[in-house]
Amino acid sequence: MERLDDDQLDCLRELINVASGKATARIADIMGAFATMRPPLIALIDTHSFHGILRDACAPSEGCYLARQVFRGDVSGEVIFLLDNTSAANIAAYLEAQLDGDSNDNHDDVLLELSNIVTAAMMRELGAQMEAHVTLGEPDLQHFSAIPLAEAPATAHFDYVVKIETLIDFAEQHIRGRIFILTHSQCFDWIRCSLNRVLDELPH
Repeated sequence: MERLDDDQLDCLRELINVASGKATARIADIMGAFATMRPPLIALIDTHSFHGILRDACAPSEGCYLARQVFRGDVSGEVIFLLDNTSAANIAAYLEAQLDGDSNDNHDDVLLELSNIVTAAMMRELGAQMEAHVTLGEPDLQHFSAIPLAEAPATAHFDYVVKIETLIDFAEQHIRGRIFILTHSQCFDWIRCSLNRVLDELPH
């Protein structure tokens, strides 16, 4: 990754691994189902490439849900939880079955609450590990159909998009979710210093 050396990148990947594991455990506990998490893929991409990722993600089921949440503090940006239509429908149906239909929440409310729990668990753990003071804003749920470029989420206020992508699989429920953390290039100095601190604290 640009502006991060190999040691810093490996450190960031490990921190994201732990934070993603917390998010996976939280959602698995809620759904009462076994979950697996793929090792995160980390890259620095431009906004055009990010929109392409979203379009490709929506293509197989002709639509997707994006739960977006702004975070501010020592590091600022936006965290996005991505679900295709099929996974979103399976999540809602599964949770409704678990509740025996005894819920007044609609489909979008269920997805929004679940996404909020996942992203909050991940960001809090990541913030704790990096000693970052981060506050999460209110989540927002959007539904897109095949995401033409004109409808893609606005990312013009980001100079670069730092993509930290992990895939959470719930095999029995056929639910696949992806998490992206977008941040600003101005945050790189703080991130690099924080990673160096973590590396310095490792036993030699």
